[in-house]
Amino acid sequence: MNRWSSFLFVMFLTTETLFGMGEFMLQTSSTNLRGVVTDSRNGEAIPGATIFIQELDRGVAADEKGRFEFISISPGEYTLLIRSVGFATATLEINHTEEGMITVELVPSLLQADELIVTSSPIGKNLKYQPAQALNAEMLQQKAAPSLGEMLDGTPGVTTRSFGSAPARPVIRGFDGDRVLVMQNGERMGDLSGTAVDHAVALDPLALDRVEIVRGPASLLYGSSAVGGVINMFSNDLPRSWDKGASATIATHIATMNKMGAGLARVQYGTEKFAGTARVIYREGGDLRTPDGRLPDTSINNISYGGGLGYRIGSFETGISISGMDYKYGLPEVLDDLNESIEIRMDRINLQSISTLTMDRFIDHVELRFHLSDYSHDEFGIKRLPAAVTESIAISFAQQTLSSSLVLRHRPIGRFEGALGFSFNTSDVKVGGLEALTPNANGYFISGYLYEEIEISNAVTLKAGSRIEYKETFVTTNKLFPDASFFEDRNDLIYSGAFGINYSPSEHWSAGAQIARAYRTPTIEELYSFAPHAAAGSFDIGNPTLQNEFSIGVDTFLEYQTERFQTQLSLFANQIDNFVDFSPTGEFHEPSGLPFFEYVSKDAVLYGFELGTNIVFSETLSGGIGFDYVRGHERSDEQANLTFIPPFRTHLQFKYDNGSFWAGPRIKIVNKQEKVAANEDPTDGHLLIGADAGYRFGHGVTLSLRLDNLLNERYRDHLSRVENRDAPMPGRNLNAMLRWEF
Repeated sequence: MNRWSSFLFVMFLTTETLFGMGEFMLQTSSTNLRGVVTDSRNGEAIPGATIFIQELDRGVAADEKGRFEFISISPGEYTLLIRSVGFATATLEINHTEEGMITVELVPSLLQADELIVTSSPIGKNLKYQPAQALNAEMLQQKAAPSLGEMLDGTPGVTTRSFGSAPARPVIRGFDGDRVLVMQNGERMGDLSGTAVDHAVALDPLALDRVEIVRGPASLLYGSSAVGGVINMFSNDLPRSWDKGASATIATHIATMNKMGAGLARVQYGTEKFAGTARVIYREGGDLRTPDGRLPDTSINNISYGGGLGYRIGSFETGISISGMDYKYGLPEVLDDLNESIEIRMDRINLQSISTLTMDRFIDHVELRFHLSDYSHDEFGIKRLPAAVTESIAISFAQQTLSSSLVLRHRPIGRFEGALGFSFNTSDVKVGGLEALTPNANGYFISGYLYEEIEISNAVTLKAGSRIEYKETFVTTNKLFPDASFFEDRNDLIYSGAFGINYSPSEHWSAGAQIARAYRTPTIEELYSFAPHAAAGSFDIGNPTLQNEFSIGVDTFLEYQTERFQTQLSLFANQIDNFVDFSPTGEFHEPSGLPFFEYVSKDAVLYGFELGTNIVFSETLSGGIGFDYVRGHERSDEQANLTFIPPFRTHLQFKYDNGSFWAGPRIKIVNKQEKVAANEDPTDGHLLIGADAGYRFGHGVTLSLRLDNLLNERYRDHLSRVENRDAPMPGRNLNAMLRWEF
């Protein structure tokens, strides 16, 4: 805790320094550029739209009310590019500061437009070097689900590991767990969702206003755990842009498949300098229903909250937020006694702060982020006897995490524009219970990176960057791991880098490529696990000799877009040294009856593609088709397949949208997966039919309906981790979500 106290003191001093610089900047002539993006049909706000100033190469995303703000913009004439999914790109010439508050009206378009993905670039440019996608508030509403994994399943290259509804987590291009970095407002969350299949992402999807997905290695900017990609979740718990006065949001979400109901209430109030916001979410659902009946022990119950304060003066903006979650969910394990069950009870409190300062100097933009998380969860074994119900804690986890990032963006130097970044993270994990999986551990990393973009011509831009990171991990004893001589502390000095090119010869064509050296350090679970993990349905065996994973990843994409046609092809390949595969041995642990799974190091290759095409048939009717595929095997033997690799998928959809009402069918075709690892079961292919519909009532009211598995098809997802391999996936389900912003 002494290290944390010192770091918090540095945080206070740094924030105070930035505040003082913000006061100094009041003496400059720069002012903030503010505006709102609306729908040309009805004047309704468009949340999540992206606004880009061409002359300054700067971009921002609109908030849930369609509002945007650029800090400290010098007076003059500028060209704005405004984009949002479902609308045609708009170009607006403005004279700042003569025009004051800007209102931008977007005209509907059934094709999705490119937009700024802030997660993939520290300098806020809309050039892409690898595939990326953003989901705004309306798209998230249409994909409403109780978990992040279920919500994102079906987006290009993204599948989900299935273990009941609550712990479903995204899988990107076959990369799962700790290889996919899930962040909250740009910082690591500090939960344990990446370490085991039974651990949930500790943020309710109803809290999200925007999600960005970067497919492919992103270790240059984010370090270890970003080998497969990054998912960045944005919430409004910390006000970043606001108008004067009060506003509120009310939302409800119901699902028939598990008789689930959820609700959100959020309020915000702002003045010229200050803003405050608060929200509360409650969600409760019963067991999942499958074509074979109820899947026991899959109910969910959570309550979460969040709120924050924002402050701005001149070119300085800062804010602080606190959020929390109390989550209880069951796990669908097959136990000998039907009166026994397993339940996870999770608690998380999260404190976050973001400060930005824009200056008319060589370093023209500074962003400082802090994140403090106190996370714990207990895995309870529950026995229901005629006389009483008894509970015992099989495994308990407690993790405290403190992280911080500093990004310094410099003004263009000739053809060069870029940023310098620093990050720090420290964590302390304690493991207990009757079946503690691992010893305790604590550690930290500190890193720095340099990122530059070089404009070769109007059509060609390059990016280059390198990162250096020093990491130490200290392993300590606990009750079930008392022998310290078995442990070995680790320290690593790690380098990563990336080089990319973007080629945009015209407004219709765009192409990009990236080659990156990424890395991942083994988790404490991969190194030292040796215990039954009933909640995950396995007896886990670690390997303390595991080495760091290093990969060379190549991404390319080619995109063509007109007003009525859009297509993108993405190709990727990764060569990974020391890939850690969680492999079944084919044997069982007799006392628990659980199958043995061991962490094994392999040199591996993963490659595949995503192809998507959208066509506008008329002003109201559009359609699309998409394919994605990934192949994973050992480098020395193409027949030695990696575990839990998703099969080839096809998506088809049609949509009628007249501006107020939308509806359309969709089809998902999943091929059988026979390229499986030793002792891994193959799965059959399946076809699922669904439909979407909704109505925009105006005045901030939107209703979305989604029907999944219309024919109540019995199927098995290859990434399902339910111990009973014959248990089917959820059956027919109707989702309905009503959202009112006022």
